[in-house]
Amino acid sequence: MDTNDITLQINLSPGDINYAQLTVPAIVKKHGDIKRRLLVVDCCRPQETKLVKPDIKFPVEVFQKKVEQIIAIAEQFKYDGLVTDIYYLKPNDPLIKHLSKKYLRGIYDCTHSGGGTANMSYWAAIELPTTRYVLHYDGDLLLYQKEGYSWVDEAMGYFADSEDIITVLPRYAAPAPAIFDAIPSYQEGTANEGHEKYWLNEFFSTRQFLLDKQRLAPFLPLMKGKILVETLLRKYGNRVYPRDPEIVLFYTLSAKHAKRLILKSGDAWILHPNQKPKEYLDMLPQMIKYVDAGICPEGQKGYPNIILDEWVGFNTKDK
Repeated sequence: MDTNDITLQINLSPGDINYAQLTVPAIVKKHGDIKRRLLVVDCCRPQETKLVKPDIKFPVEVFQKKVEQIIAIAEQFKYDGLVTDIYYLKPNDPLIKHLSKKYLRGIYDCTHSGGGTANMSYWAAIELPTTRYVLHYDGDLLLYQKEGYSWVDEAMGYFADSEDIITVLPRYAAPAPAIFDAIPSYQEGTANEGHEKYWLNEFFSTRQFLLDKQRLAPFLPLMKGKILVETLLRKYGNRVYPRDPEIVLFYTLSAKHAKRLILKSGDAWILHPNQKPKEYLDMLPQMIKYVDAGICPEGQKGYPNIILDEWVGFNTKDK
């Protein structure tokens, strides 16, 4: 596989300071053949919305200290050669206006969604790489990839199957034997079209993807049709706004029947920590070792989000 036209891109934010030094190296080592490795570090404090009161949830002094910490972590990654480039997305960055115009028709330029989750940093993750393909991961993900196998290598071969395929990703849950060939997980929100070696569906998560930027381009700006109407109603109707980037992608791309491809191979899969309490952080080093070996509790298989209770006391003896 020629990786010269692929950028490995990972998003980080101040909320990742407690685990980034574990998760990011674990992701990067699975993609050692990709030479361009970009961190997008979101340094913007979430704006106030009907759901988020930043002065309470993100006090300025505390948030700024975390920004300094995540910057120090990112700089260490670059010093160690783990990444080749870093972009710090900061308040009032001119890039934000550019992203708003290009991806969102200039309807809004706030850095976060109505619920306080990342917004502009995801558009930056797509925009900044100069390669055709962007291999994106959120910085908190855990990735299993069997030694000698590259899910990206397999994925690249399937873009030729259909011009409708915009993104490809591995399984987003450790495979459960009962549903191995039927569906990707026990928690499917959209229909999956089954093929011999993959599924196709029309949901576009921003958590992880291999994206063909050339195929996304004709859909820009994404703010059109149903999502445009809904966004304007929310904006001027004093409702929670804006929606998450993956909802914007889903509304617009699915309306044109664009596709996301999920590999069926059990040789690569990801897990996502929906919550990160101290108990999770304490277990994380060992959890990464298990995932690196393709091991997880039976009760975790088939579920994308980490089920902490399944990991408590878990060990591999006699397994």
